[in-house]
Amino acid sequence: MAFYRAAFDAVERRCLAGRDGIVVHAEIMINRGLIVLSDARAACSATAAPTPECATPVSLRLMLSGPAQVDAWYARAVSNGAAPDMAPTSAYWGLRFAAVRDPFGHRWILQARTEAE
Repeated sequence: MAFYRAAFDAVERRCLAGRDGIVVHAEIMINRGLIVLSDARAACSATAAPTPECATPVSLRLMLSGPAQVDAWYARAVSNGAAPDMAPTSAYWGLRFAAVRDPFGHRWILQARTEAE
């Protein structure tokens, strides 16, 4: 939760811990979007975090309000422990685009439109 607050301005809505102290259900808001998460548990492989050997095929995509935000959020995420995956670039399809992997192995795509629709 601390990483998501520091890197993506996440606001915690709810956090429920189990008897063993691990988070069994949490809700955070990032950029007006709700994300539900929990700690990885050895007893339940469905909640296992991705690893370099077995990465998830899913990316979380944040649409930001402007190209400068892509660069700023990318820098902030990396300075808070995310691994750079793709440095900010202006893509030919009209988006400023970047990607990072958070400390838990999840891929985040940061993007904003570079031209008017």
